[in-house]
Amino acid sequence: MQRLFLNFVAKGKGEIILEEAPLLDDKDKQILEVIRKFGGEVAQTIVVKYTGLPKSTISRKIRKLEKMGYIKVIRKGRINILKIVKEEE
Repeated sequence: MQRLFLNFVAKGKGEIILEEAPLLDDKDKQILEVIRKFGGEVAQTIVVKYTGLPKSTISRKIRKLEKMGYIKVIRKGRINILKIVKEEE
């Protein structure tokens, strides 16, 4: 199942339009690339270290990628292990 993501964009006084958001942005692709670099499975802390992105951004992007079916998050104690389950289209 393909999901559609939409952005609400203000275009002037009282005017709001919907536009289709890209399914994967550059940060999403960067996260997937780091996971691939480590054999398709890596701790979330490693992704933070190698991307240089804030932990909060990584967490938000990880939730998005999991909802879209690209990765699976496996909780091991206090660590999240990220595993690729679907490649980019």
